[in-house]
Amino acid sequence: VTNSEKMLSVLRLSDLSTDEEDAVCCKMNEYEKKIDSLMNTVGTLKNEAKMHKKEHQQQMTKRLLEEQKEELNEVTQELVETEHENTLLRRNIERIMEEKDLTVLQKKYLQREKECLMSKLSEVERDGEAAARQIHALKNTIGRLNIEKHMSSSDINTLTRQKELLLQKLSTFEETNRTLRELLREQHNREVSSTMLEQQGVLLKRLADSDAEKVVSKQKQLFLQNGKAERDQAKTESELSKSMEAVRGHLQAQLRNKEAENNRLTVQIRNLERNEAQHKAEVELIKEQLKELRQKTDHDKEALKKALRAQKERAERSEEYAEQLTVQLAEKDSYVGEALSTLESWRSRYNKVVKDKSDLELEIVTLNSRMADLLEQQTTLEDRMREDRDALVDKLHQQTTETTSFKMENERLKASVVPMEEKLNQAHMEVQQLKNSVRNYEGLIETYKSQVLKTRMEADEVTAKLEKCDKENKTLKDEMNKEIELARKQFQSQLAELEKLPEILRITETQLAKCQDQLQSYEKKNVDLSLIIADLRQRIELQGDKMDVTRERYQSAQEEKKQLTLKVEELERKLETTSAQNIEFLQVIAKREESIHQCQLRLEEKTRECSSLARQLEMAIEDAKRQVEQTRERATSRERAAQSKVLDLETQLSRTKTELNQLRRNKDDVKRRYESRLQDLKDRLEQSESTNRSMQNYVQFLKSSYANVFGESALLGSPGRSRSSP
Repeated sequence: VTNSEKMLSVLRLSDLSTDEEDAVCCKMNEYEKKIDSLMNTVGTLKNEAKMHKKEHQQQMTKRLLEEQKEELNEVTQELVETEHENTLLRRNIERIMEEKDLTVLQKKYLQREKECLMSKLSEVERDGEAAARQIHALKNTIGRLNIEKHMSSSDINTLTRQKELLLQKLSTFEETNRTLRELLREQHNREVSSTMLEQQGVLLKRLADSDAEKVVSKQKQLFLQNGKAERDQAKTESELSKSMEAVRGHLQAQLRNKEAENNRLTVQIRNLERNEAQHKAEVELIKEQLKELRQKTDHDKEALKKALRAQKERAERSEEYAEQLTVQLAEKDSYVGEALSTLESWRSRYNKVVKDKSDLELEIVTLNSRMADLLEQQTTLEDRMREDRDALVDKLHQQTTETTSFKMENERLKASVVPMEEKLNQAHMEVQQLKNSVRNYEGLIETYKSQVLKTRMEADEVTAKLEKCDKENKTLKDEMNKEIELARKQFQSQLAELEKLPEILRITETQLAKCQDQLQSYEKKNVDLSLIIADLRQRIELQGDKMDVTRERYQSAQEEKKQLTLKVEELERKLETTSAQNIEFLQVIAKREESIHQCQLRLEEKTRECSSLARQLEMAIEDAKRQVEQTRERATSRERAAQSKVLDLETQLSRTKTELNQLRRNKDDVKRRYESRLQDLKDRLEQSESTNRSMQNYVQFLKSSYANVFGESALLGSPGRSRSSP
């Protein structure tokens, strides 16, 4: 009985050690599978992030190239327009210089102004050539970038420098164009004033000549035609009536022409936006001229009243004519007031346009600042993503090294399990040998009965020793069971923590798509995971130490087993002489077979549990993969939404740029129309002044004719002429 109990205790210890090693191996394999799945998911995430980054970089380079091409096209159009304007200015200057014959002083002054204008034109051409060179350099760089399809930091810096240089050249080019336009305007105004002065001098000379000729003709008529005064008077009266009617028709036609011209002027004055000071000065000059005309008409009225007191019909006609002139002057004043009101309305509209333009410029500035902030945020996010990816790569390398170390330990444990299995096989072989020996011993039972009494005393001593060994084995079993339960609890806690890993991965993957705060929380969770992994390493090391302790105990148990086997051999030699020991051995064999059967059942149950755990792990891995795919789809949808928003912003920027370009073009067109209409207005004002002068000459001619006809009216009209002539 004692020998059988010793063999059972040894077998149970071996079974427990193999069960623990199998459980540890299964859990280690499960842990390795989870680590491999995590490595695969992290690798896929890394590859997807790299692909997204490459696509984003390619899109950014394409957008930059397209924007710079558009800017180059705009700059080339502006250069072509400025060159066309310069050619027109040159032609105008050459035409003006060819058409006008001026005095020596005026020629010198114009020569100086021409030299200044030529120098300005040369500066403008130089600036235009420099801008064209910058544009050519930008085109070359853009062509090179299109060929390479990759933008480095140096390429971006060169593009920005060339862009800044081009903008500087264009600003200098615009400033020189402005100064040149101002000089041309000043020269045009001076030329107009000089032509006006010359025309006034010529008219004064003609008036003086006409007055002198009239005086001579009057003297001749007085000396030669004293006898024919009455005939001449009759003829002159008829001629004067005809001339007055002709003058009426002529004046009415001129008034109609002037009304049409004034209507045109009102339509053209509505489009005036700039040079308001010059226009005011011109309006003031016109008012002064109108005042002078009124004064002259008043003087003429007085002279005509004095001259036509004798003739009531002619006086009435002259009064009607004066009233018509006053009505026309009042109409002109009303036209001038309407022109001023239209000017004020156009001023208000211009101010509104300027305000709208300033608002648009502010919006463009804000959009540019937003784009710059977005680009900076993108760069910072990319840098942080790179750092996080590098940190994750380092952690993955560490995890791979740890997994390799775990695999080595597992292989070592498996290698240690192999001799244990061999020992179990040897134990089974020994059991079979014992069965054979029992069969052989049945024939010798009768001979051993006499020796049973002698060996009973020795057997009692051996049983006492076996009881002690059983107690020690029980204590060892209790300790081993406690350690196994602790290991199970630890592995269950580790499994619970590992089951939490897919949820943590979901959280981290969703947080990758968010901003900097979520990235920081992701880093903290990664740190927690690293701490958990470090704890797992420590626990695994502790388990390795415990396994070493259990190995040492197992070795000590094997040594005790060897000693016990030696004692059992001695006892078997003694039991060969006894028949009672055969019965005990049969019972021991039955018990051992039952224990083996129970161990097999336990092994089957454990294999079933392992298979169920493996299935659960596979289900958990599949769920984790599905969740990872869902998070990837969400991240891609968010990235697409962000890209669509960026595209919308870029389209808005392009629209605002096109609108600004259209506003600039419209502004340039308005300037050109305004300048052309100013020219037309000035020409028409000159025509109106010439018509006014012709009317004044005609009025003076009428005065002289009345003076010739009537002697008294001549005596009264002479001081009026002397006043009007200067």
